[in-house]
Formats: sequence, structure tokens, C-alpha cells
Amino acid sequence: MRLDATGIVLAGGSSRRMGQDKAMLELGGRTLLQHSAESVSRVCKELVIAAADRPAQHLPNLSPIWATDAPGAAGPLAGLAAGLSVASHPVAVVVACDMPFLNDRLLRHLLNSVVDCDAVVPMAEGRAQPLHAVYTRDCLPTVRALLRLGAKSMHDLLSRLRVKYIAESRCLELDPDGLSSFNMNTIDDFRFANSHWARRQDRVAAA
Repeated sequence: MRLDATGIVLAGGSSRRMGQDKAMLELGGRTLLQHSAESVSRVCKELVIAAADRPAQHLPNLSPIWATDAPGAAGPLAGLAAGLSVASHPVAVVVACDMPFLNDRLLRHLLNSVVDCDAVVPMAEGRAQPLHAVYTRDCLPTVRALLRLGAKSMHDLLSRLRVKYIAESRCLELDPDGLSSFNMNTIDDFRFANSHWARRQDRVAAA
């Protein structure tokens, strides 16, 4: 069941450490952008691709809204501002485009936890995961104010919001693999993702 929410995929990163466009890397025959977009589309009724200056492209079986950064803005805060500015729903799941192991149950739990807060953020490996989180549209003025101040860190944003943090133990109950927040920055990360994907497909085939 899809919820009354917007799924925002941040796809405007520069991919400097990877050395190539992460969004277009293929895993299991589909691009990383396609994987992330399909995951949030299973959970949310609306899909937004916050693409910086990336041109709109065809994503099979999906009908995203393409949002571009404001002039002079860059980074995940700029992508969040672009996505929230076009979102039709009051809450939005926000994920990076290089997260191929998103978990539907965990994403739904994050959305259902938005009560008396501005954001719901899971914990993983002892750290908050602001690029695998839920934000309300009420955050938009704060995001824009930070951009005007030249801020770039998502943690700058969290410090100014009412945030509900989801304990890592609860996240692991919903996502036993613990890979929902895994993202790819290096070739070694990409190799690990391919290896895990192959093992997971073998488990599915054997079931």
C-alpha cells in the first residue's frame, strides 16, 4: 500500500570519490537511480527526482516530477529544498540515489512516526542518517534560510528541527540486513553492492 507522501530521490551529487556518475551505475540490470526511485514509489504516492542540473530522463514504469536546484545552490540541502518545494504531500521520504537496498517496511515506519516533529531520522552504526529520513514540508523555510547562510551540512539542518530519532535496534527489527542506509561512494562500495545483490538473488532463487 502506498502512503499519502512524496518520495524525494536526491540525484544531483558530483560523485567525485566514485569518479563517475553514481546515479547511472548499474546493479542487477537497473541504474542506482532506478533502484532508489522504484523503492520510494512502492511506499509513496508521488515521486520527485531532485536532480540539480541533471536533465530529465525516462525511468521505466515511473512518472517522476523532476526538480532542479535554485540558482547558486548546491549539495543535499539544495536538493531537499528543490524536492520539498514541488512536493504535493505534507511529508516526504528523502533518500540518496545511491541506496540500492532501501527497505519498504522501514520507510513506512519512518513515515508513520511523523507525530509532533519536523523530521524522523533513523540511526545506523551509531550515526544519524539524514539522507535516509522523513521531513515535513514545514522544514522548507529553515532549509532555505540555511542555504542563504551558505550552510551545506544536513546536520546543520537537524540541529534546527524537532527530530524524532529511530533507534538502530528498531531499524534492525524492520531491516535485518541493516543495509537500508548503505550508500556508495567508492568503487569498493560498488563491488560490495554487486556481491550482496548476487547473494540476495541466489537466496530468492533458492526459496
